[in-house]
Amino acid sequence: MSGSLSTAVNKPVDGLFDDAAEKAAVGLWTRAIERLKARLSRHTFQTYFEPIKPVSLYAGELTLAHSSKFMIDWVRDNLLDVLLQDLEAQHGARCTVKFVVRERPGTETEGEAPSPAQQQRTEITANVATTSPGIPVRPPTLNTKYTFDSFVVGPSNQFAVAACTAVANAPGKAYNPLFLYGGVGLGKTHLVHAVGNHALKANPNCHVLYLSSEAFTNDLIHALEQHKMPEFRARYREKCDILLLDDIQFLGNKKQTMEEFFHTFNALHEAGKQIFVTSDKLPNEIEGFEERLRSRFQWGLIADIQPPEVETRVAILKKKAATDNIHLPDDVALFLGSHIRSNVRELEGSLIRLAAFASLTKSSITVDLAKDVLKTVLVVRGDKPDVEQIIRLAGEQMQVRPQDIKGERRQQGIARARQVAMYLTRRITGLSYPAIGEKFGGKDHSTVINAEQRIEQLMREDPELRATVESLLRRLNG
Repeated sequence: MSGSLSTAVNKPVDGLFDDAAEKAAVGLWTRAIERLKARLSRHTFQTYFEPIKPVSLYAGELTLAHSSKFMIDWVRDNLLDVLLQDLEAQHGARCTVKFVVRERPGTETEGEAPSPAQQQRTEITANVATTSPGIPVRPPTLNTKYTFDSFVVGPSNQFAVAACTAVANAPGKAYNPLFLYGGVGLGKTHLVHAVGNHALKANPNCHVLYLSSEAFTNDLIHALEQHKMPEFRARYREKCDILLLDDIQFLGNKKQTMEEFFHTFNALHEAGKQIFVTSDKLPNEIEGFEERLRSRFQWGLIADIQPPEVETRVAILKKKAATDNIHLPDDVALFLGSHIRSNVRELEGSLIRLAAFASLTKSSITVDLAKDVLKTVLVVRGDKPDVEQIIRLAGEQMQVRPQDIKGERRQQGIARARQVAMYLTRRITGLSYPAIGEKFGGKDHSTVINAEQRIEQLMREDPELRATVESLLRRLNG
């Protein structure tokens, strides 16, 4: 059976759906989820389907709303077939599914209810935190589930957790600013929320402001359009004790946003207020980032968070399974922890996918089932990684995009990651120098030889680089 699902984010609305379309959607969805509820485990149903709200049914297309794009993506990747089957059974014909991202309940402006047009605009424009003109943005709230107690600590993140704990215990005094960088899905956002939650628990009167850099940009645009800059500056500079800004790399090349953030940074720092930002790369590696901002982050502490080791990965799986009431045998936990090495998000997502499949098929969670269900994400012990895997893993560890490693840019961080990836490729695959050069975007064989020699020399001189290369070798060799 075929079906489709698309995610509508930041797209203009061509027209508004009428009441009949909404009623039809509610009716179809109500019938479909009754079937889903009977087929899925309680956890899977409550987590992924219960928060979904029907918007309209028009010309065979069912539009559904969810507050989380991540959850939408997970449903699309793992449970779309199940959803389409139940919808077709109730609708009597094939229908397509489209998701829109709707602001979470409670984030809408208090007072007069927004018009249908305003409601629709809020649903479609997921990252614009306004529901009507003239009303200021309401930043996202902290997730109370993200605490230090719920974070699994291991050698890969021990330093980052210690730094975050110090900041949470003494905002504005320990490390200010704190700049935390690391790859995708390693726990940066969890730690940001943990700092905010800890600070609020210690001092409920503390004004904690958490948001993404994209939300900060949207708020600034809104303030400029509505001539509300005094209110904007008061919110971030005067009424804020702790500023938690996620994914600051997205401020790169946004000149006016960087200008406002620069002055916000200065005002908060001079007032002894805490600034904590996260990024997927070091300040000097963020493209289009002003030098004066880079230098400001040197005033405090720059900490990194690395991919977890196998023992930490197993502990993460066990904690996730306990939280979600998933029966996870020890041998399966060890198998998953040994063979899923990219990041925590993929690790937990794989567990959820495995648990959902087991629930749907009424199967027990076993190693054999994990091998079958997760075969596309597993790194099988004994298999030699290919060059693309080596480039991806080296780039992830050293905060460089794979396309940059294979490209022509010679910035120091990119060049070093390229040399490391070439060295690892030579060590692991045994390919010839010309063959490796070809895999790296058509580089000359002499470039590969120089890279190998340079990394061998640096490993003797630089213990930190040696540890990085050895860690990558262990991960690639299983």
